[in-house]
Amino acid sequence: MGIIRRLILLFYVLIVLAALVVCAGVCLHFIPTQLWQNELNFIIAREETLAVLAGMAVASLILLTGVFARSGGKGLSVASGDVHLEKGKSGDVKVTVPAIVEVVERAAITVNGVREAHATVYRQSGEMPIKIQLVIVLGQGYSAPRVSETAVAAVDDALRTALELQSVPVEVKVTEITHAITERDKRVV
Repeated sequence: MGIIRRLILLFYVLIVLAALVVCAGVCLHFIPTQLWQNELNFIIAREETLAVLAGMAVASLILLTGVFARSGGKGLSVASGDVHLEKGKSGDVKVTVPAIVEVVERAAITVNGVREAHATVYRQSGEMPIKIQLVIVLGQGYSAPRVSETAVAAVDDALRTALELQSVPVEVKVTEITHAITERDKRVV
């Protein structure tokens, strides 16, 4: 739900709560009959009442469209916490999302042509509980399709080796092509 819908919902709920409090006061006879009837006659006679009702109707329609709208991630939500991998006799096997992200990013950065890699793990329904979006910075002079294919293979191999996850869907997105070589940690041989 977007920020605009959240603000509309906030004001909508506050108005409905105020109306409920007034109605409860009338029903419980805390507000005298003469008082609320006079105020109701005054409110009904005002033109602003129609404007408020029209605004409430528009707010209702906006919130109603939010109920039936599909999320931008095609049913996906960003994963957090733990991902359940397996249930066995000795107990459940779970891996944290940051650990999965680290495995994916380390595998992707080893591919020639990948300058930077950032991964996001999404939860999805079905047999495979996760999907990975890999955002990379491509080095100049490298082919995006070939580097993406190699990165997907490297990520798939790393996930299979480290977590025994088979065929995790990986979406590669190239956000920048750069000629600069980033400083990597030096290996000790």
